[in-house]
Amino acid sequence: MKIAIMRQVPFTKLWAPWCALLLAGMLWAWPVHAELEVYDTLGGDFTLDSSEGRPRALSDFSGKVVLLFFGYTACPDICPTTMVRVQQAVRRLEADEAAQVQVLFISVDPERDFLERLREYVTYFDPRFIGLTGDSEQLMKIARQYGAFFVKDTQTQTGAGYLMAHSGYTYLLDGQGRVRALYRQDATPAKMADDIEELLDEL
Repeated sequence: MKIAIMRQVPFTKLWAPWCALLLAGMLWAWPVHAELEVYDTLGGDFTLDSSEGRPRALSDFSGKVVLLFFGYTACPDICPTTMVRVQQAVRRLEADEAAQVQVLFISVDPERDFLERLREYVTYFDPRFIGLTGDSEQLMKIARQYGAFFVKDTQTQTGAGYLMAHSGYTYLLDGQGRVRALYRQDATPAKMADDIEELLDEL
């Protein structure tokens, strides 16, 4: 399957030594690695049809670290680049670590993304990845839970037809299903892998 891929203000001699001491103190006190916070206002369980051919709930993956993304298979840019980044993050892990991670791709385009198409799409990146979808009402409810959005753009047409405008965050969930990080498009696989390992240590 082919995937479309201040200004500085000079210090006087009098104040410079004091500022240097203050900066040194701040650096000494700053934590080397800040703990990932819990996003209490985002997330929650849900159940959708899956590319495995049966309904899957988020709670099915309790005890695993989850990477969650809202997209669609005909997406020309954000979705394939995000999937590659997620793929690379998982590949940075040891085999036993990767076995404790589940990637979930929620399609917001149920008109075109039937389950077989979803399966072909997600397994192109990794056979362990799972695609999920449902009806528009279900998808809207879940998107609201995660502070995501999507809308059908019928004004813009491509070779694959209409586009879906959608948010582009990737969500990192811990073993209890809580959102612990949101990644923008500039997030690196290395950063994502480091955060995954931190959550794996909590399991």
